[in-house]
Amino acid sequence: RRVHGVRFHLMDFDYALAQMVQLCFAPHSVFRASKHRKLTKNHWSRDDPAFVVLQVLFLLAAGAAYALAFQAPWGRAVRLIVWEVLVHYLLFGLSIATVTWYLSNKYLLARGLSHSTRQEVEWLHAFDIHCNAFFPVFLLLYVVQYALLPVLLHDAFVPRIMANGLYAAAFTCYHYISFTGFLELPILHNQQYFLYPIAGIVALFVCSIVLPINATRFVIGLYFPVAG
Repeated sequence: RRVHGVRFHLMDFDYALAQMVQLCFAPHSVFRASKHRKLTKNHWSRDDPAFVVLQVLFLLAAGAAYALAFQAPWGRAVRLIVWEVLVHYLLFGLSIATVTWYLSNKYLLARGLSHSTRQEVEWLHAFDIHCNAFFPVFLLLYVVQYALLPVLLHDAFVPRIMANGLYAAAFTCYHYISFTGFLELPILHNQQYFLYPIAGIVALFVCSIVLPINATRFVIGLYFPVAG
């Protein structure tokens, strides 16, 4: 199929922004669009890379904002931005998409479907699902956390619970939206397995109430000096 590539004038950024809003309030509606693509174009994944392009631009802006907030030298700021885009978003995303694509086709394909050809989860659609699930993570851990940094960086009980709760909420959203994406695929069954990591997230959050660990201070401390 034809892909727009880097021809920005062909990308529908308005539609991509509308999907980002829908992911916050009605994620099912975003994934239902994939069913329409399957019926009309015989593939589940997006044709238009505008969604990914916007996420990369948002990450660039967020990285620059954090670098300015902590008055990072230019070299460190550039390394931070490159790391966020190439490693956190693209490399981790490609890895997660590959793992979920493999596990879905290996263990979750429904048997006995009346198709003339074997139906499988497309790797590009698995990457689409990751991109969709990443957007709430971006909002919570890049935008909301940034706004609350003066509170979250305090080494006290309430800021610690707020910070750890923010991370728990972000990763819970990630797994729930991933589950929603795979749930919309009629060729799969037992998609509830994608929800199971949420139990571990809840357990870690409960442990964080007792343990003196502040997720925000820990993560920010990997990039910038944080006062004790």
